[in-house]
Amino acid sequence: MNLIKHLKENGYRVTTSREIICNILEQAGHEHFTADSLFKLARKYTDNIDLATIYRTFELLEELNIIEHSHQAHSSGIYYLKSQQTNTHIACENCGKIDDISQKTINKVHELIVKDTGYQIEKNHFVYAGKCKICK
Repeated sequence: MNLIKHLKENGYRVTTSREIICNILEQAGHEHFTADSLFKLARKYTDNIDLATIYRTFELLEELNIIEHSHQAHSSGIYYLKSQQTNTHIACENCGKIDDISQKTINKVHELIVKDTGYQIEKNHFVYAGKCKICK
């Protein structure tokens, strides 16, 4: 995916800061970022970037349906390139590691929720939390 090309095709200006952010996201694949973690990486390439630029770029890329985010309880949201399947995550409250939960497991959880509530699940944007294998 060429994020910079996508921005230009949709009529958006590509500043040096946006270019750096897009390059980091593309090179990272499905890595998960908080605004702070991406900001720290971007600062390795330029001092001329601020946290507000990270948030504005995240918002723009989300509007273009390129990235999505999930909410962590009492912590920053995590942002990642959107994939074909729904992503549900679990984060270690100790070391901050973030992993995807398998679609097979999420399907089982959704079946239980539907059975218990009668709701049809369309989406969720939250992150499970706990301690990873190393930290427990």
